[in-house]
This record gives sequence, C-alpha cells and structure tokens, in this order.
Amino acid sequence: MNSLQLSEFSNRVFDRYDKNHSGFIEKDELNTLLYNLAMEMNSQQPTKKEIDYMLSYLDTNNDSKISRTEFQRLGELMVKVLGNK
Repeated sequence: MNSLQLSEFSNRVFDRYDKNHSGFIEKDELNTLLYNLAMEMNSQQPTKKEIDYMLSYLDTNNDSKISRTEFQRLGELMVKVLGNK
C-alpha cells in the first residue's frame, strides 16, 4: 500500500469511527474501533489497559483524543500487522 492509499484508508476508517463528527477519535470511539478490529481479525478483545496504551501511543500531543494526523499512525500500524498475516 503506497502512502496515498494509506492516507485514504486511514481517512475512511477515521470518518467511520468519528461518530460525533468532532474531528477527533475519543476514547469510546477508539474502544469501538479496536473491538471491531479484533473481531475482524478473529483475535481476542483488547483489554482496558491495551486500549489505554493505544490511546497514549497515538495521542502525541496528550489531549486525550486522536486527531486525524495522529490517527495516521494507527493506519500505518494496521498495514504492518495485516501485511504480516
């Protein structure tokens, strides 16, 4: 997947999970996203600790929400994980 495809993919996922259209993925939206991702991958559901870790990993400016730019890191990570399956 090239960088344009990754950006488009990340934007589609971001828009799907930004339920309140705030322009950010908040913790409850991230929780839903990670649960759905685990289900799609036939993996065990993430724990609260794992969700908190992912929020802190993505939230580079520490405002407790994930901007579209910060969300790109999750897209990159998902491509790496799915590419290795």
